[in-house]
Amino acid sequence: MRILGISKLSRDSAAALFDDCSLLTAIEEAKLTRLQEPGYVPRLAIARILENFQLMPSALSAIALAELAPTSSRKNSYAAAAFQQLRHLLVGNRRILRFDHHLAHAASAYYTSGFDRALILSLDEGQGSRSGLVALGDGDRIKPLRSMTFPNSLGWFYSRITQYLGLRPNRDEHKLQWLSKDGEPAYLEAFRELFTFDAKGLPVLNRRYFTSGPDRSGIFSPRFYKHAGLPKPGAPLDAELRASVARSAQDLLEELAITLASNFRGATAADDLCLAGGVFSNVLLVRAIELRSGFKNVYVQPVAGNAGTALGAGFLARKKLSGKSGRAPLPSLALGPEPTSQEIKSILDNCKIVYHYFSSDDLLQEEVCKHLGRGKIVAWCQGRTEFGHRALGHRSLLASPFSEYVVENVNQYIKHREEFHPFALSVPAERAAEYFDCGPNCRFMASLGSLKNPVAGLERFAFHGTAVRVHTVEREANPCFWKLLHKFGESAPAPILVNTSFNLFGEPLVTDPRSAVRSFYCAGIDALALGPFLVVK
Repeated sequence: MRILGISKLSRDSAAALFDDCSLLTAIEEAKLTRLQEPGYVPRLAIARILENFQLMPSALSAIALAELAPTSSRKNSYAAAAFQQLRHLLVGNRRILRFDHHLAHAASAYYTSGFDRALILSLDEGQGSRSGLVALGDGDRIKPLRSMTFPNSLGWFYSRITQYLGLRPNRDEHKLQWLSKDGEPAYLEAFRELFTFDAKGLPVLNRRYFTSGPDRSGIFSPRFYKHAGLPKPGAPLDAELRASVARSAQDLLEELAITLASNFRGATAADDLCLAGGVFSNVLLVRAIELRSGFKNVYVQPVAGNAGTALGAGFLARKKLSGKSGRAPLPSLALGPEPTSQEIKSILDNCKIVYHYFSSDDLLQEEVCKHLGRGKIVAWCQGRTEFGHRALGHRSLLASPFSEYVVENVNQYIKHREEFHPFALSVPAERAAEYFDCGPNCRFMASLGSLKNPVAGLERFAFHGTAVRVHTVEREANPCFWKLLHKFGESAPAPILVNTSFNLFGEPLVTDPRSAVRSFYCAGIDALALGPFLVVK
């Protein structure tokens, strides 16, 4: 059996391949096009998967799409056209199984959670359609309980605040969450009047503060700004006000999501909670739910946005075809393509680059650690590409957290981003408890931890007191990076490295050797470990 899972046909489109019992591969379209707006249909992702596994479309048991048939509304004409393009691309196989978008979100979380019974929340913006789903996972079955409809949307609210602060809606929400850490919740009381909860336990937007807007996607009404005491859109905002608005929005989002989960916890008697949908890409929110919701275990599907629905669609199709979903925890997100040593060498030679070749991982890691120990920044490009937007030690920029100017160097000369962005600290999983309090979601960098042993100045990476981004690295999931951390710890105060994504500003994670070389030479990176090769400036 071969099932091709395809995400919702929108921005962040992706494709994944399943067999009878495993998830074989998954890749987002943007990582192949190198564009932020790759279009609705993941053409290159589908072509790459079929080529790598030597499959014709006719050999697929089914194509699973995380999107139901669009209505006849004008707004959905793009989706209808995209579906026709997909049918043309996969000519020879007309067996396209369509699943509800939020059900695919829910399946991506529950079927990879390892739980036997759990409450499931799926939340996103949902313009013009449903904005959320509450469901119950029990055994191999997912039972929808309640749906949320636009504009009763936590994601819509958060995106409008993102836009109000001069950031890009549906793209810069991660910046809003990090901006919030520097502010006070001065507007929280006013924001609380935006939502109430109905008799079914679902959040309802106060329509007095909502208007459809010129593009029908919805904006805050003038009454909202007057009520909150905020300048009208377009007015200049100082740094303190921006941070306070962000903090107020973040606090409200956390309150609403925790209340929503709590409202259904009693009715379902579920001890475990699964999360998916773009709203739960917010790691501050995930940590708040872990600490304050009262659930015994909380799991967030690490590729929580639209790309992750390719996984859910695949699981749902496998259950429909075989009667069993094949649910299992994700051992790793290293699901994308992996270049061979020869492919890497060909690119380096073609670019006339001087490089060093290492015959073993141990020799490469020893040399890389020398550079890290001298305060250098190393691009670490090893193995398969990660699925999702977080670098988990396969397409990472690494630096010593004990280097004096590491934060300034990475933010200003490589990432070209605001200083409020925190860095993740990668640590071997079995050593994590020596330095941090953190949960299982940190293995995918999908939550936060707290610093409990501030070795040699690690406290500068903390915020809100002791909160810190933690990435726990398991030997089985990424043995090469795990060994590098241990090797670094032999001569450093701790086996911990700063880890951020290897990409140029505004681009997705690097995927192949060519994009790695280009990004390396276009940024202030000191060395590139690309497979068994090391390039040093």
